[in-house]
Amino acid sequence: MNLKRWIFRAAAVAMCLCYVSVYAQECVTDTTAVSDVINPKYERRLAKREMMWKRLLPNLFTLQYAGGIGMFSTGFGWDYGRSQQWETHMLIGFVPKRYEYPAYATFTLRETYVPWKVRINDCWSVKPFTVSLSLNSIFSGDFWTSEPERYPKGYYGFSSRLRFHLGFGQRVTFTVPEGKRRLGQQFTLYYEISTCDLYVRQKILSSKVPLKDIIILGIGVIYTI
Repeated sequence: MNLKRWIFRAAAVAMCLCYVSVYAQECVTDTTAVSDVINPKYERRLAKREMMWKRLLPNLFTLQYAGGIGMFSTGFGWDYGRSQQWETHMLIGFVPKRYEYPAYATFTLRETYVPWKVRINDCWSVKPFTVSLSLNSIFSGDFWTSEPERYPKGYYGFSSRLRFHLGFGQRVTFTVPEGKRRLGQQFTLYYEISTCDLYVRQKILSSKVPLKDIIILGIGVIYTI
């Protein structure tokens, strides 16, 4: 019985609040209609707040194959800057089971800089150079950030869970004509050649490690809404 009473009370309070809100809005509308005066500072403040919230919504969606962050990785991101030359991506990757190792999930935070683009026509453009810096982590207790106590101090000297990647690549972008846009405005195909801190360390410690063994290739597509 007490539960029913509290439900009815909550519903009544919600209806009252809704009524007050609608009534207040109508009063403001009527007042505005009568006085026909809009406070410009208030309008600018609302526009600025709305723009801030819009910027938090991601407008980039990525699907990538390989690249040292998982066999497949997908996620979302944002572009910004005067000409959208900066991008931030957050990706979840998947490493399949292989030999005696189980499957793993990964997380990647990537910052990309696209200095310029070359327009071919109204629909196609090329971005001849991109550079990215990524932080990749693997979700598993088999990997560690700080060296476990079972190893002598300084035995490894690096984290097996966190990897820093530096990559360079190129892109080809198709821009959907404005009159034909339904779901998005651009589709970008890209490739990236990268390496990570662990591979560079191995190359420095042993010159016998071939250069091809520290180079990683990844390809993917970016969908811009």
